[in-house]
Amino acid sequence: MNLLGAINIVAVSLAAIITIVCCIGIIIASRFQSKQKKKLDECINIIKEKGIETLQFKNGMTEEEINDIDDTIDVNDLMKELYDKYLNFENKIKNFDDNLDELLTGFIKDFYINKINNFKEKGYEDITDGIDLIGYTITEFDKKKLKFKITINCFDYKKVNNVIVSGSNLEKVEQVIILTYEKIKDKWLISNYEKVYEKKISV
Repeated sequence: MNLLGAINIVAVSLAAIITIVCCIGIIIASRFQSKQKKKLDECINIIKEKGIETLQFKNGMTEEEINDIDDTIDVNDLMKELYDKYLNFENKIKNFDDNLDELLTGFIKDFYINKINNFKEKGYEDITDGIDLIGYTITEFDKKKLKFKITINCFDYKKVNNVIVSGSNLEKVEQVIILTYEKIKDKWLISNYEKVYEKKISV
C-alpha cells in the first residue's frame, strides 16, 4: 500500500468518526431539547389549570425584616398609604386628571401626563374600575426604594368615543401589579408600574 492510499484511508476514517460523533451530539441535543420542551409545556398546563397560585412571584417581606432596615416606620400604615396612592392613580387616569405630582416621579410621570392628554384629545379611555383588593405586600425594601405587589379583581376595559373596544365592564379579571416606589423628599412616589399577570375570573 502506497503512502497516498494510507493517507486516504486515514482521512476517510477520520471523516467517518467525526460524522458519527456529530450525529451522536445532534441526537443527544435533540433529546435534551425535547425533554426541556416537555417540562415547559407541563409548567404552562399547570399554570393554566391551577391559576395564579402556581406562579412564584417573590414572597413578601415580613414586618420584622422591613423594620430591621428601618425601624421608624409602621409597615401596615405604609402599605395602606401605598395602596391608596395606587387607587388614586387609577382614578386620575379614569378621570383625565394629569395632576400627578403627589403620586408619580421620573419618566413615568411625564409618560402618563402625555398619555392622559392624548387620551382626552382622541376620546380614548383606559379604565380600571370596580377594584376589589385580594391582597398586597412589600416584596423589596430599602430606605429610599421599595417594590409593592398588589393582587386585585377589577373591570379592565378600553373605550373610544364612549364605545367599549376591548375588555369588559361586566366581567372582572384578576390582576397582579408590581409598583416600584421611590422616596422623594419624605414622600413615596410611584416610579414604575408593571402588570405582571391577568386572567378572567370564572363565573
